[in-house]
Amino acid sequence: MEGIALVLMGLCWLLGFINVICFIMVLVKMFHHEDVGLAGLTLLLTVCSGVGVFLGFVAGWMNVAKYDAMRLMGFWTAISFAQFMFAVAYALILLQAEGVLN
Repeated sequence: MEGIALVLMGLCWLLGFINVICFIMVLVKMFHHEDVGLAGLTLLLTVCSGVGVFLGFVAGWMNVAKYDAMRLMGFWTAISFAQFMFAVAYALILLQAEGVLN
């Protein structure tokens, strides 16, 4: 069980790194299309509270045609969903190892 938990944690870290890259790519598209206020607010909220990543995700989907980012946003959504599922599996394995889930 420990080996599986370690693999799941590693996958979560890898997908988290890919999520950061997708976030940066959306920020670049915001700046490229002169949405400087939105990009600045997203960066500020990311540094202050972490909410900026969610704002960037939502803004990316709202402006997907403007940014020509359908593939990027679809990929980012799939990666985020996969990371969430791996994190849930990791948590369930830890709970089972602790004896909470029997």
